[in-house]
Amino acid sequence: MPIAIIDVVCAALDIDKKDVEYDYFGLNHFGWFTSIRHKGEEVLPQLREYIKEHEILLPDSYLKGMGSLMAKKPEEAVDEHPEQNRHTKGSWYYVWKGEYEIMECFPEYLPNTYLNYYLQQKEFVEHSNPERTRANEVEETREKNLFDGIDHYEKTGEIDESTFYAGSHGDWIADLAIALKNDTKQRFLVICENKGAIPNMPYDAMVELPAYIGKNGPEVISRDNIPLFQQGLMMQQLNSEKLVVEATIEGSYEKALKAFTLNKTVPSMKVAKEVLDDMIEANKGYWPELK
Repeated sequence: MPIAIIDVVCAALDIDKKDVEYDYFGLNHFGWFTSIRHKGEEVLPQLREYIKEHEILLPDSYLKGMGSLMAKKPEEAVDEHPEQNRHTKGSWYYVWKGEYEIMECFPEYLPNTYLNYYLQQKEFVEHSNPERTRANEVEETREKNLFDGIDHYEKTGEIDESTFYAGSHGDWIADLAIALKNDTKQRFLVICENKGAIPNMPYDAMVELPAYIGKNGPEVISRDNIPLFQQGLMMQQLNSEKLVVEATIEGSYEKALKAFTLNKTVPSMKVAKEVLDDMIEANKGYWPELK
């Protein structure tokens, strides 16, 4: 998601992504941009003003024609512009709106959009539509497009490039492979063993940080201690995930319940137990038996 966020930031500020370098720290799907520089100039203050003015992190070009999608409940609105960018549709509206809402409270850093679920869990449940979830949206768009493209190829032998284009993430993987092969020392955001790169996080934690990539792998860019607020959130999530692993290895119901209770997307121990019990039933035959 950080890659997609930078795409949106560059479109909002009308700058070229190739000229952008940024600093970031976090866990997988759980982090913050601390600096975004365009040709060496810090643009995070400019971005803060843009988000505050528009009350959302979406470029003007995406916002044009949203019309009824910007109603109080966009998921109930009629989509008058089916051709527009998918990031202006359905639940994506709340994803980018959440950037504004979080930064109104905590403006120092630009959060990863997944932090919506950890910092606004109540609100995201309230405006979610159980009859049409994010999974349904993916099925109706990306999945349908892919399967339709495969069907078309099998019938005609023609390949529609747009069907198989992987977007920013595909570009990232290709660029990373080139950096590894050609020892370019190009800068990427990667998940790696901490090993002191964030001094006030556990040594064995898997953290997400910028690194220079060459034939010998990542040369991680270390940083100072992270602020207590972000460290507290990261430790809570990290320990929740470690408890999931221990619960799986040991077959421990109690540790699984602790993991669910500790996770910030879950509001209480009672809800954690209800969710865990429902998931055990739904995943029979796939999960280890928990006792």
